[in-house]
Amino acid sequence: MGMVPKTKRDLAFRAQTCVRCGRSLGPSEFLLTNSDFFQNHHTTICIDCLKEEGKAAGWSWDWMDHLCQLLDIPFIPSEFEKCHKENEDDVLRPYVKLVVEGKYEGLNWHDYYESYKKLKEEGVLEGEIPLLAEAKRKDLQEKWGANYDDEALKYLETLYDGVLQTQSINGALQGDQALKLCKLSYEIDCRIREGGDVDKLLSSYDKLIKAADFTPKNAKNASDFDSIGELVRWLERRGFKNPYYDGVTKDVVDETIKNIQAWNQRLYTNESGIGEEVTKRIESLKSASELENFYNLDQGDDFVDAYENAGFEGLYKDEDFEPGDGER
Repeated sequence: MGMVPKTKRDLAFRAQTCVRCGRSLGPSEFLLTNSDFFQNHHTTICIDCLKEEGKAAGWSWDWMDHLCQLLDIPFIPSEFEKCHKENEDDVLRPYVKLVVEGKYEGLNWHDYYESYKKLKEEGVLEGEIPLLAEAKRKDLQEKWGANYDDEALKYLETLYDGVLQTQSINGALQGDQALKLCKLSYEIDCRIREGGDVDKLLSSYDKLIKAADFTPKNAKNASDFDSIGELVRWLERRGFKNPYYDGVTKDVVDETIKNIQAWNQRLYTNESGIGEEVTKRIESLKSASELENFYNLDQGDDFVDAYENAGFEGLYKDEDFEPGDGER
């Protein structure tokens, strides 16, 4: 739905009753809206009641997004956060006024969603969301230094990613050399724009390249595979699944196993005597197992010791060890 003409949107009314608190208030106490479902293009809930709901929700983007859909206005996170920072809990009136009065005229939900998808595909969505952008800025400043602005941080990070993709960096020392190389490159670029002397910086830059061995002969192609693991990972990302055919001979081990199984099968089925012997042996093993369980022979050392002690006491009594007459 497009923007409502200002003359229609600003129809005057003396007072309106808030459906939430029941107060009779003037038009300035209600938010403007582009939706035709609201009388006089003003909300039926007053700003104070909406503010209490927003505070209760912690001014979350979900709540604000739902409100903007009801008002038929776009929800722009960066502008909302800016207004919230400047006005705190009184954010609704300035944000709605900013959007409704035409600074974003012509931007509807479809256009905004398409812009969002484009930012996401380009990997720069964090720049549209202030809190994420600030967190990313802090991380980059910890990596490169607090004296660099956003433009410098973007230059350094882009160059460093390019070095990582094209050069084989091994260990912390080469990583530190890559960081210093990027800083020197940025200083050279700044000096060129200022029209200053770059001879000393170029000399240091050249020496650092040679010390780190960042030369074309050692460059790697980012699209090449350096290991089987990288190849397998690339195939898995493309959805490749290696088909497995059960029963199909694939190598000499499978062939050997297959031959042994076939030989054993022929030996058992074709030689009548061997089959009978195998069957008798199996029956003998079953019988031995049943007898062993019946007599509880497998009871452990405690059972054996108890059995021996009981037998010894039954065979020999104390009187059997009385000294003889000749020994008294």
